[in-house]
Amino acid sequence: MQSQLVFQEKNEIERLRVQNRLLSCYEAPVFESLFSEGRSLTVLDVGCNDGEKTFLRFSLPAVAKVIGLEYSDELVRKAEESYGNERFSFYPLDVEAPDFTHRLEEIMRAQGLDGFDVIYLSFVLMHLADADRLLRNLKPFLKEDGQLLIIEANDGASVLSNDENGLLGEFLDILKADRYSGNREVGAHMGETLSACGYDGIRVWSYAIAAGEGEMEKKQAIFTTFFSYLPEDVELLLDAAPENEEYRAWAAWLDRRYDTLRQLILQEKSYISMGIRILTCTKGEA
Repeated sequence: MQSQLVFQEKNEIERLRVQNRLLSCYEAPVFESLFSEGRSLTVLDVGCNDGEKTFLRFSLPAVAKVIGLEYSDELVRKAEESYGNERFSFYPLDVEAPDFTHRLEEIMRAQGLDGFDVIYLSFVLMHLADADRLLRNLKPFLKEDGQLLIIEANDGASVLSNDENGLLGEFLDILKADRYSGNREVGAHMGETLSACGYDGIRVWSYAIAAGEGEMEKKQAIFTTFFSYLPEDVELLLDAAPENEEYRAWAAWLDRRYDTLRQLILQEKSYISMGIRILTCTKGEA
């Protein structure tokens, strides 16, 4: 994923941990459905980062083998050192590389696998130049009764109740243009995309992550997950192109509006909903 900046700083790692905790309650019913009855299941986690989420999510009695793939060699090294064992194995692999399917086949042969019961993609497709290509490439690796599990953003469905001046919309407009943020609308039409790629049995489990009156801890987690990284992105962009007028305008907006937006989200009686789609599907007919 050449266009994706691989963050390894302490702030980003902590942000991912907050995101994982936030998502866990939304993933729980999906995992209950996928793993409650099966035995000796095999899992492919595409975009496993440093392996922590992979290990926590899939250390289940029903799971016999987990393969984690990650673009960054350094993150794979950390994952293997921290969590690698007979059940968990981590490999550096660029899903956009021309030899992706060949290299995945080699990994599977080395591990004695002929397919996966579950393939997991969490906020991966949004960072790809051609998400459909990866979906089609993964389909042959899914067992006949296997399930593909996808989590992706859909900013068009995001809402902030007390936002009279439209700050959330302005913030999301910047994210839409921020090249580090990926395609924030990829989740909006994911059902149609999966169908076009030949998948079947498509089910939407969740449309948004939301917090209402009194849910202060959850609101803070939402802010950390979805809002806290933009100032860092803009700083990186300006470091690379200090005369870029668009980036300078984003920095000025952050100076004027960012703290106000944060206060609105964290108000006691506010309601914040961030569009996130969680879907599962089967491989369908050949």
